[in-house]
Amino acid sequence: MSDPSDEKLGWLRIGHLDLSDLLVETFSVLLGVLLALLINAWVQKRQTQDKVDEAMTSIRQELRSDRETLESRRSYHQSLIEGVDTALKSPHPPIYCQDVDGWHGFYSPVETPLLRAAYDTAMASGVFADVSFENTRRIATLYAGFNRYDAFYGKTLDWMVQEWIANQAHGFDIRTCRGLLHDLGTSELKVEQDLDSYLNQK
Repeated sequence: MSDPSDEKLGWLRIGHLDLSDLLVETFSVLLGVLLALLINAWVQKRQTQDKVDEAMTSIRQELRSDRETLESRRSYHQSLIEGVDTALKSPHPPIYCQDVDGWHGFYSPVETPLLRAAYDTAMASGVFADVSFENTRRIATLYAGFNRYDAFYGKTLDWMVQEWIANQAHGFDIRTCRGLLHDLGTSELKVEQDLDSYLNQK
């Protein structure tokens, strides 16, 4: 006599093929594929986060270096202003800033350019697509401030060359020099404050 249970489960068989085994194998394959996809997604997310962390670390180091450069420039320009102010208070103040004691020009003898390689690399590699909008905006604003400052710095140099030519290489008017030094210092201080606000955030 046949087993009643075999009759009830007969619909699970097609010839020698057991559909229950097929369902188990299919489920196992699908589960394996799903797990593989989840693991791959986790790995990709981890790699992306590592890439973002590396880029942000490099950018912060670059910003700290630029902060030191700006502070050094501002300190140098402030020393020039003090020298000019002292000269202007003398009984016979000089006409040209080159005649001020300790004058070495607008540019520090140990001039260091502002850096932006880390930021440019992050931009080119598309890292900011995975950085929050607010953080991306703040970083972009900082580097835009660098660009404005560098543009003003460059215009100062252009003015110096034009004045040098106009005055037949005699020098630069001392009061105009002081005004430019003050403007440079103000610009440097503003960028420094913006950098401090970003670098000191938690």
